[in-house]
Amino acid sequence: MYSRGGYVCKETKNFGLIFLKKDWDGGRLPEDLVEEAGLIGSSFSIVDQVKSAQLGGYVKVEEQVHFLINANDYPILKDKETKVFLATNFNGWGNSVGDSKWELTKSDSDENLFKLVIDWKIVSIHDSFSFKFITDQGIWIEPPEPISRSEKNELGTKNFVFDVKRTGKDILCFELMEGPKNENLGNWLNQIPRGNFGYTKTSNGSSFRVFAPRVINVELLLYPLSSDSGNKIERYPMNRNQDGSWEINLSMNCEGLPYKYSIQQISRSGESKVFEKEVVDPYARAMNGREGPGIAVTVKPPHEKAKFTPPEKQDLVILETHVRDLLVHASIPLTASERMQFCGLSKWLKSDDCYLRKLGVNAIELQPIHEFDARDKQEYHWGYMSVNFFAPASSYASNPSDGSVINEFKDLVGQFHDAGLAVIIDVVYNHVGIPAHLSFLDRELYFSTDENGNLSNHSGCGNDINAESGAVRKLVIDSLAAMVNDFEIDGFRFDLGELLGINLLSEIEAELLSIKPDLILIAEPWSFRGRLPEKINQTQYSLWSDNCREKLLNFVKGNGQASEVIDLLTGSLDKQNRQPWQSINYLESHDDLAFIDRICSYQDWKEGRPPTKVVNQAKLAIGLLLLSPGIPMIASGQDYLRSKQGVQNTYQRGDLNALNYDQFELTQDFHNWTKALISLRLSEDGELFRLSNFMHEDQYVSIIGPGNSIAHIILPRVNKSSSSYILLILANPSDDEITISLPEICNGKKVNILIGEKDSRLGIIPSVGLQVWKLT
Repeated sequence: MYSRGGYVCKETKNFGLIFLKKDWDGGRLPEDLVEEAGLIGSSFSIVDQVKSAQLGGYVKVEEQVHFLINANDYPILKDKETKVFLATNFNGWGNSVGDSKWELTKSDSDENLFKLVIDWKIVSIHDSFSFKFITDQGIWIEPPEPISRSEKNELGTKNFVFDVKRTGKDILCFELMEGPKNENLGNWLNQIPRGNFGYTKTSNGSSFRVFAPRVINVELLLYPLSSDSGNKIERYPMNRNQDGSWEINLSMNCEGLPYKYSIQQISRSGESKVFEKEVVDPYARAMNGREGPGIAVTVKPPHEKAKFTPPEKQDLVILETHVRDLLVHASIPLTASERMQFCGLSKWLKSDDCYLRKLGVNAIELQPIHEFDARDKQEYHWGYMSVNFFAPASSYASNPSDGSVINEFKDLVGQFHDAGLAVIIDVVYNHVGIPAHLSFLDRELYFSTDENGNLSNHSGCGNDINAESGAVRKLVIDSLAAMVNDFEIDGFRFDLGELLGINLLSEIEAELLSIKPDLILIAEPWSFRGRLPEKINQTQYSLWSDNCREKLLNFVKGNGQASEVIDLLTGSLDKQNRQPWQSINYLESHDDLAFIDRICSYQDWKEGRPPTKVVNQAKLAIGLLLLSPGIPMIASGQDYLRSKQGVQNTYQRGDLNALNYDQFELTQDFHNWTKALISLRLSEDGELFRLSNFMHEDQYVSIIGPGNSIAHIILPRVNKSSSSYILLILANPSDDEITISLPEICNGKKVNILIGEKDSRLGIIPSVGLQVWKLT
């Protein structure tokens, strides 16, 4: 979860406080912060001036600053003889004691308030400064808790902080809404809603349906097509069905109209007070920004043409990438807007010079494209904060307001297919972004809570989805099926799949494979709660292997074990797997450091290149990755040694994530090396690397030589005439040239080097080197 510019705390059972980093501009930020804290709030308002000064140490009143402290918060000030002074760097801190200019005096309106009034111009010439209150006895007064206008000093204690951007309108209060909590929750948790939800175009007009069994009222809100049309929002009461859904049928064509639902709930159990919240339909097929509204759109089936067939699992080579990272510096004429949109990527894919076409991979894994919580179209966003599971991201649309994003994304998928690339979508169902529309439909039904009623946080994002809820399972499976049926998506990678759990993942598998039997299913097998159970190996899911990443990087840096690399080369590094393709082998993903930054510091680069030894270590690492059974995945830019300059988390760093194609000229050798390895893997000669089933251990001969070097021999597969040859992989992570003794099976064979210098001699491996030989 990322910083939104402040934080939230509960003041009492029914009320909370929000501390912003600057004065409130009237926008959504306070609501964002409350929702990120897993709470529901209403009646947001700026606290009164006295309270703001008490909490923050000061407040601006007209053209003055009132520094204020409440004796009720500090017993020492109850002594009527005690005097208190403002202390800061421009008055000598403790030297201010005894100077009447800096003394706080009792307020005429409240004898418990000590106040010092200074002209705003005097203090505002300092944009920011630390201050504190001190008594005439030399006792420093600590800022109260909670407070965001404070910082720790070098002594480890806290000071108040004055900031010209925070005049007192930076602290807000709000009413905490609880809703029904667990009331009648058990009646609905296990119920799987039936039928279609969202907007449906009917023969007589339009239908809208939403599942919210515990709210007291729902209205459909239809918005005018144009904000300046003079038309008002139309409200239509919806009817509650016994199955917990709310529905309305209108005898009018609503196609293309923006819409939302007005949800009304009891504020908390035992009270009659009602609060209302406008939410976007969770089944909306298109949205205009994270707050909506949704757009009533009918998604037409794909054009009739030959269906794209994705590669078999063992034949996949995946490139993980991001729409905007690909386009920022793409070498074709595009407008600035197109470089942020699906349509721009579609145009680039038509070019033979497209990076994605030239590299040689056969599958693209796009970082999330579901509507996410970017606050505006310009905000760079990785997409891992979904606010809707059906709508393609309006940030990537040419016109977010008309639903055209559906056809633009559909065209993009078609362009990928025309380029011979399967399309895998990274999907985030384990938590949601902000606004958390589902929370207002039913917080406890859609989200997981702990024994205290707080939203669980095993995702690290504050609002874990309730994967045991029938409504959640229905929503997730329906949205995935829509992506397959309507956009011809070839596969999904489930972010923090452990939080979805083995039961939901199995339901997803059964449903989606009944629609598309060759669908690719990938799961990130962990969360902060733990890992998926071993029985995931009885499914068709492939799992990200952090084991591969760590073992390979350690090996090439001279800290690993050759035996672990041999396990990787036989597909048995992750012991729980029943099939080789159940391991997604990778060295780098969008998350964490670039793999080249884990081998050396960016400060060690010279003239746009890492040191020669480091390049060779990287070649060895990516070579072993691409020569191992399993499904290899590389990150875009990894093939030409893109560095993130040592920054570990670049989710907001579009500048570091964007692909700089000029780098090709400086690291062309590494790109060509990667491309040659991909080509070999996908060739007839590479068949022995692409295993649908484990080979018998007798078909491997592995030798560990000097300097942790490896000779790994793959013998022909039984009854496979197309692979009646021997493959020999030689790897040397050491700084010395190594001569390794090869077994007799290699003698008397015709040899051909597939990877490595053409003048190499069999059995001699250069320092930090990799060779692949074909023996016939």
